[in-house]
Amino acid sequence: MEKSGKYRKKAREILFRTLYTYDLKGGDIFEILEEHIKDIRDELSPEVLEYAYSIAKGIMDALEDIDKILRENLKGWRLERLGYPERALLRLGTYELVFSDVPDKGRVFIDILDLAKCYLDNEDSLKFINGVLSTIYKKYQQDVKV
Repeated sequence: MEKSGKYRKKAREILFRTLYTYDLKGGDIFEILEEHIKDIRDELSPEVLEYAYSIAKGIMDALEDIDKILRENLKGWRLERLGYPERALLRLGTYELVFSDVPDKGRVFIDILDLAKCYLDNEDSLKFINGVLSTIYKKYQQDVKV
């Protein structure tokens, strides 16, 4: 087993790309996930695969609630106007901060912002994503296992 949840970072990257594609093209989230991992499946640990699939299922099960939370916390923005990468990162972050029992919520922030740096390369987007997720976390942390 990989130490200290590092497998989650890889799973989050796969999920980010999966959510981006899902948002862009639609379709079945699990088919999209399979497409994203088909060439690297042998290189992925069982923990990465299990976590990626569990998060994908959780996000799909809670997508309406996630989007409702995002709409309530996007000051001056509509969810539909966000770019696909920003929306994917915010959905992933919101799910993990509010709905999942991931033990290290701080690591969620770090990994989401690392993905934003890697894929967006835009300081304003980083600040925006961090601000929205921070607001959501503070608002919902009484219901979140920290």
